[in-house]
Amino acid sequence: MRILSLALLTALIASGCASTSITGYTDPAYEGKKYGSTIVLAEGVGLEKAARLESGICAKFMEAGIKCHPFQSLFPPTRNHEPDAVFKELQHQGFESMVVILPAGNFSASQSLGSYSFGSASVIGGQIQGQSSSIALTSFSRQSHVRLVLVDAQTRNTAWLGDARTEGSGMVNVTESAFASSLTDGAARALMDSPHF
Repeated sequence: MRILSLALLTALIASGCASTSITGYTDPAYEGKKYGSTIVLAEGVGLEKAARLESGICAKFMEAGIKCHPFQSLFPPTRNHEPDAVFKELQHQGFESMVVILPAGNFSASQSLGSYSFGSASVIGGQIQGQSSSIALTSFSRQSHVRLVLVDAQTRNTAWLGDARTEGSGMVNVTESAFASSLTDGAARALMDSPHF
């Protein structure tokens, strides 16, 4: 019985996985436009998450033979960067496009599922001694939404955009790390599956 209870507890903690789904749209004026290079900018998500997303997506692009740099590697976040200067530098460095990641909302919920109790008892010298403990069981779920925008570096127009939804449940699969990893994989896959790379 105890082994079954521990297996149930373990399944509850690790149940589900973070997964990302993306719906994309190409502007009709850019239907046949292909890009061989891009820079990735994660905006409004904090330094650590931005660095993780930018470098993670670029790593996937470079594995596919597409030139890519994280925005922070060319434009330090300690400085202000005017759009004119950014696009001038992109063209100077030979980048044809820029991927911008924008936060679009986070939602989370938790639900109490009761508690898991366990105990032990022993008999010593005719006396019974016992111990018991209880662990609260809580189920977590989370959704994170971002917008992906592929910008043509020459015209500064949006060539493609996508709405990404990352969701997970359990305890392990609702962490920032799990969500960033799922979003990185999903965003890179969706962009490379688009008509533009």
